[in-house]
Amino acid sequence: MRTNKHQISLLFYIMLILLTSCAGNAPALTPAAIPATATLTCTPTITPSATLPPPTATITPTPTLLSVGYNQQLLSALPRSNNSCLPDKTQNDLGIYIYDLHKNQELISINADIAFQFASAFKGPVLVYFLSQCKQYWDTQSPEWSIYFSDPAHTRDVAYYTSPEYKALVTQHLSNVNNWDNIEAFFDTNRFIKDGNASSIDQRYFILSQVYSMTTRSSNVSTGNVLNFVFEKCKQIADTQISSTTGCYQPNAVSQFNQWFNYFSGIRYQVNEEQRGLYKWDVVAEKDVNGNSSDVQLPTYGLEDACIRQTAPLSCSSTTGANVWSAKDFFKFYNNLYHLEDKSIHNTALNLLMIDNPSPARGNLKNLARKIGAVSMSKNGHAYFISGSISTDAGIFYYKNNPFIIVILGYEAQPSLSLLYGDYSPAGAPLTDQSLIQDLLDEYVANQ
Repeated sequence: MRTNKHQISLLFYIMLILLTSCAGNAPALTPAAIPATATLTCTPTITPSATLPPPTATITPTPTLLSVGYNQQLLSALPRSNNSCLPDKTQNDLGIYIYDLHKNQELISINADIAFQFASAFKGPVLVYFLSQCKQYWDTQSPEWSIYFSDPAHTRDVAYYTSPEYKALVTQHLSNVNNWDNIEAFFDTNRFIKDGNASSIDQRYFILSQVYSMTTRSSNVSTGNVLNFVFEKCKQIADTQISSTTGCYQPNAVSQFNQWFNYFSGIRYQVNEEQRGLYKWDVVAEKDVNGNSSDVQLPTYGLEDACIRQTAPLSCSSTTGANVWSAKDFFKFYNNLYHLEDKSIHNTALNLLMIDNPSPARGNLKNLARKIGAVSMSKNGHAYFISGSISTDAGIFYYKNNPFIIVILGYEAQPSLSLLYGDYSPAGAPLTDQSLIQDLLDEYVANQ
């Protein structure tokens, strides 16, 4: 049973989030889509900012004797093999990185520079990509949103849709991220009525429903729609922000996302170094209501990023998989999101990533957070590829009022994942009491 101390700690953090987020102006893999429903009731703070804020100065953590000790402690508890091709000789394909954001302290780094398939965990960065590039569609206090709202060219000549009364109504609705779910119903209900006849529906903000479904339900189709939408409808990153290439770069919805991710995360490649990222997002295997699996062609079908050439060896074999980042790539992204000066993007992203629905879409980090009285702002991924299972999780993890970044990437790594997180039922109920991550964080926090 959770102690009173843990309850107080969790309540304190939730109050902190609400104050900071709700105070007003103060060959590719085949991920499986898992449905979920939202319960978050927070309204994010929104403040004007540039279209693409420059990332925070990249932090290069220097391991200390403290972190080396924790690293060895965790390694000694995981299955290992001298035959492993991985630097830290873990028996399973496993990349782990844990970082204390308050003390800028690296705690765990296991195979953290090795590329692994990321499955649906990349949808967290796609969320921030949309928020950064498309403020006119969601940030109701930004100049971009006001200009877009007031332009009659986007309202099908219905004057009411640019009126002050309608603006106040839409502003209130969009400012709560929960309302992004099934947003079409709101605009259908609030059509302009004249002489008993309803006007055409205001469709300007329908993309928010896709963003919500991508983030909280891990919808693969919605992810393709969001990638296409940003490329076609939103401001692109400048040529000066595009990393050096060898002539492979061709602009499309996939390659633009990769360029943005590298810029936002502060990732730079050396000459002739193979680049990591989303190679393509074209076909996935999904199950219907009867449990039958079939291939689904995604909206970004046929698009590739020719600059993405790095792949991940599977179980130290000659078989490889595309769509890869390292644990440190994810760390750099979430570190810059945590320190982002644009609080409208920062708060909105964390509010969406915090949603924890009672469904199989729950990832290991959210299951662990629920068990130990923590809060996880994360995106998980799960997929079957070749003959194995990809399981990933990455995000910002608050425990006992301490913020951490936790990234764990694995392929056919269930024995290690069970030790790290504990085991859970399909509904997310804990089946075991302890986990290596909990033990590590408890010991670390107690020593601070």
